[in-house]
Amino acid sequence: MNQMPLDFGDDKNGRGRWNESYASGHRLFFALCPPDAIEQQVAAIAHDYGRAFSLSGRPRLTTLHVSIIWVGDYPKLPEDVVFAARQAGATVESAPIAMTFDRIMRFPQPRALVLCGEGGRKPLTRVHVQLGVGMHNAGLRHNINRDFTPHMTLLYDRKAVPPTTLDAPVSWTASEFLLIHSVLGKTEHRIIDRWPLLG
Repeated sequence: MNQMPLDFGDDKNGRGRWNESYASGHRLFFALCPPDAIEQQVAAIAHDYGRAFSLSGRPRLTTLHVSIIWVGDYPKLPEDVVFAARQAGATVESAPIAMTFDRIMRFPQPRALVLCGEGGRKPLTRVHVQLGVGMHNAGLRHNINRDFTPHMTLLYDRKAVPPTTLDAPVSWTASEFLLIHSVLGKTEHRIIDRWPLLG
């Protein structure tokens, strides 16, 4: 489970790469975003869990999403990368995806508390691979992850907490996916483009 927020710089071709010195910049990625009713349900879960375990991390409820694939991190968002990512997004063919998260767990390395589950994992993995292939064909790094684990990050906290099965799973049917521009350090997401999941 190594899908996590990472910091990247640019290689000589302007494509994103790993760079631990990044503190700010612009991230580009594909994701699913939950509807308002699910956001409210997740907000209640994050609040209750944080209170139960005295967590100091603040819920990241304004930017809830399920990452599908990372495109890159950049000091400035390159127009040619956005164009190529849009080309990749247009290649995806998928029916709507029924997502279900029924567990809370911690990703140790980024200290992220996340919702996860098996519902929707297989079809979303297929979209992950389709986007990776599309990115490669458009001249970008494919970034396909063999350990792709769909999840939704609730908050970040240093405290270790036990995994928990939810009494009421978080479920919805995703009918579209989005290309998102994240302004790093500002918890700000801007939707660049979106594509319907029609089958």
